[in-house]
Amino acid sequence: MSRKNWARRGFTSVTGVTEADRSRAASYLPPWAVGLGLYPASLLSHYMASDPAALPWVSAGMTLAGGALTGVTWLAASARARVTRIHSTLTTGLASLWFTSATIADPTEPVLWGSWALAAPAVALSWNIRHLLRNSGSETAGGGLFEKVKLAGIQAKQIDVAPGRVTAQLQLPAGEMTVADVQGATGQMASAMRLPASSVRIAPDPDDASQAKMTIVPVDLLRHPRPYPGPSAPGRSITEALVVGTYEDGQPQCLYLPGCKATRRNATHVVVQGMNGSGKSHGAKLGWTEILTRRDANLVVLDPSKGEQTVKFLGKHTPVVLGKNRCADVMTRVPGLITERATDLGRWGFDEWTEEAFTRYGMPYLVIWVEEAPKVLEDAKTLATIAQEARSAGITLVLSLQKASFRQMSTDVRSQLGAVWCFGVNSIEDAAFTLSDELIEAGANPAAWKNRKPGANYLEAPGIEEERFTIPGRTFETTNAELAQVLEATAHLRAPLHPDVAKRLGLSTTSAHGTAATSQGGNPMEPSDTFTPHIDPLDSELSDEEENTPLTGPANHEPDLETVNLDAELPEAEEAEFGRPRPTREEVRKFMADRITQLLIEGQTRITTRDFHDPERYLGRTRGWVSGELARLATQGQLREVGEDNRATVYEIPARDAHAA
Repeated sequence: MSRKNWARRGFTSVTGVTEADRSRAASYLPPWAVGLGLYPASLLSHYMASDPAALPWVSAGMTLAGGALTGVTWLAASARARVTRIHSTLTTGLASLWFTSATIADPTEPVLWGSWALAAPAVALSWNIRHLLRNSGSETAGGGLFEKVKLAGIQAKQIDVAPGRVTAQLQLPAGEMTVADVQGATGQMASAMRLPASSVRIAPDPDDASQAKMTIVPVDLLRHPRPYPGPSAPGRSITEALVVGTYEDGQPQCLYLPGCKATRRNATHVVVQGMNGSGKSHGAKLGWTEILTRRDANLVVLDPSKGEQTVKFLGKHTPVVLGKNRCADVMTRVPGLITERATDLGRWGFDEWTEEAFTRYGMPYLVIWVEEAPKVLEDAKTLATIAQEARSAGITLVLSLQKASFRQMSTDVRSQLGAVWCFGVNSIEDAAFTLSDELIEAGANPAAWKNRKPGANYLEAPGIEEERFTIPGRTFETTNAELAQVLEATAHLRAPLHPDVAKRLGLSTTSAHGTAATSQGGNPMEPSDTFTPHIDPLDSELSDEEENTPLTGPANHEPDLETVNLDAELPEAEEAEFGRPRPTREEVRKFMADRITQLLIEGQTRITTRDFHDPERYLGRTRGWVSGELARLATQGQLREVGEDNRATVYEIPARDAHAA
């Protein structure tokens, strides 16, 4: 094996010195060679210029040559760091001045000889010190890299080396360079370090335009997705983050939907973009599962084109609407729902939905998630209205599509979508429809994945630190069966589908938990053009026997009707018991609480909506509203659902409440 190959493998020679050691030592020799060689060169120059007649010309020529050489050094070092430029120019100027003086006079003169003996080693040592500091990671570490890409003057500070990544705070020369200049050279920097183009990212400092953060990821930590750890916050509020994956550095990737005044986070709509096979549907499944494990959120999923291919694992845990026409119909109903919810929130004193709107008044946050959105984006006016007004009413709209071009989505709608979840795309131009220019300039490039790394994504949304926008993430790896098990296990934690949502959107509820069967019809060309509208079975007081009895007229005609005096005064109508203004929600809830207490005193421990007779007359509320209120009390533990009696849900009052009464 050759000495070179031995050295490559880290073996030393018999003297204990490796080739690398010799190479490092040799890099410090040039300044000493130049300094030492300067003295014999001056002796030769003085001898050649000893003719008195030629000396004036030699003196003038050498002076001009020294000045020109110093100027060239200053200009040539303009692409280098400022300290390098000054150091090299001073070195050249001093060497030229001494050499010219030694040529005119005599290098053996004590002044010239002594100045050379002192200055030459000092200058050589100064260059050795700079070389040593540059290679040992001083505060100007990285200078060599920036000089290679013609960005001299940048200083790399606060270098942090973590597993799989290196970060550094960059100080740019103030007034001479911008962050955009550095971002434009990320490809060159990656090439200089022999890394993939996407491995270098530059993020601006929000408080100082002369600083930036550089991140270098030499190893692809997203090559393999991480296994699904389960729901992040089962039974907790939708105001907490939905965890859908992990970032490149191992931190959880979070998505926030409702607003939060405490953190000044705005409620948001979301656009999900990614080419076919990029994993955006799998990301949607993780998002749905997170939403459906929260106690104060409702989810409605619309899929106009894929049938049950994506949504089948949801089962009956949430309303699902299939087919283009049916989805379009539901979307046209949303503005009416927005008005109703906004009115209620305003009456309760809220200018936006908060967790208190659910705990006090039973209104869950609503997420309307539209897959293959272009098929329902044709009515741009309605979509723009929804996008502009829904957030204040506690509604988030999620639009998922393969390419968010201007032909697919109007700019009015796009401007209202505050969050972007971008998976792999075909070209960087496709990503530019959704991701911000600043993020792309900082190095975000989902086109590098296309659909070869399903689940890899960038997430740009409220509530996330801006420096994390440039860090890619990847969704968890899991199966439909595993997600279905999670939904089944957390069904008791889920908020019931609010009656107003079901009624306004025409959704069919099938259980006390507010779940709904997939809405679809039998037309083979449009599988869900027909649907079952929401009908509360408690609106009828007929028994099963009465319901099955055909309606017929009386057996005998009433004879008194023929002799009635049509001019006689009609008897005074009996005064209605609901002869006052419509009671407030708080008054109705107090009435219901008093009624439950009365039933307990009478020895009745199980109740249904039928125990609140004629609610429209006495309470100013529909029977469906009463049904939703009982379901709310059940979620709060004041009642316990025990089943159904073929006409209504039956609730039992816990024993501790009965004793208290």
